[in-house]
Amino acid sequence: MGSLTQDITRLCGEITTLRDSRQDLMEHTARQTRQMRGAVAGMRAGFRKAHGKMATRTRAEQAKFVSDMRADVSGLLGGFDKVHKEKAAETKRALGKFVSNMETEVSGMLGGFHKAQTEMATKTKKLNAKFVSDMAGDVGQMLNGFRSARSAMGKSTKAERKRFTSNLKTEVAGMRQAVSDDVAGARMAWSGLSPAARKAKEEAERRAKQQAELRARADAELKTRAEAERRATTQSELSAKEEAAREKHEPASALGKKKEKK
Repeated sequence: MGSLTQDITRLCGEITTLRDSRQDLMEHTARQTRQMRGAVAGMRAGFRKAHGKMATRTRAEQAKFVSDMRADVSGLLGGFDKVHKEKAAETKRALGKFVSNMETEVSGMLGGFHKAQTEMATKTKKLNAKFVSDMAGDVGQMLNGFRSARSAMGKSTKAERKRFTSNLKTEVAGMRQAVSDDVAGARMAWSGLSPAARKAKEEAERRAKQQAELRARADAELKTRAEAERRATTQSELSAKEEAAREKHEPASALGKKKEKK
């Protein structure tokens, strides 16, 4: 027998063997499928039975829980309503008492305020009237002091103006005499060409020198007198200012003392 025949024979045997094996496998698979189907059907039936029992038990438990919850909530609500009513009544009584006490206290406070305000208004009115009266007296004293100081200052200024006018008249008279003497000397110098004229000139110069010395003495005396008068005027002005300041200070001091007493 050739190799090809052997190979074909072996191949046919293997095909037959594989066909038988496949048939056995299909039968085994079909058998297992039937068994698994039955097992699954049994499991599903058990699941449905257990689920029905669990649903029945759970429904009963839920109904009982809801009933108990309703009873508990109803009891809580009843307790809340009772406590709320008690608290509301208690709060109402406390608020009524508080409002009554507050009205009494406010009424007393308002009465005290009105009384204190009336007393303060009366006292303030008296103090204001006294202050205005004192102020009028102080202002009158200050005005009298101002009038006295003004009168003294007017008198001092009038005396000073008189002294100034007198000094001015004296100085102008001296200036006029000097100009007159100067003109006379010029005339004598112009006309003095002869010995008699020179002698007359010398005599005129001597007289002019004497007059100049006299005028110098008179001027010195006038200056001394003017200085003395100026010092006297200054002293009188200072005295008048001090008197006016003293009179002004005294009303102010009196006003300050009155305010301190107040």
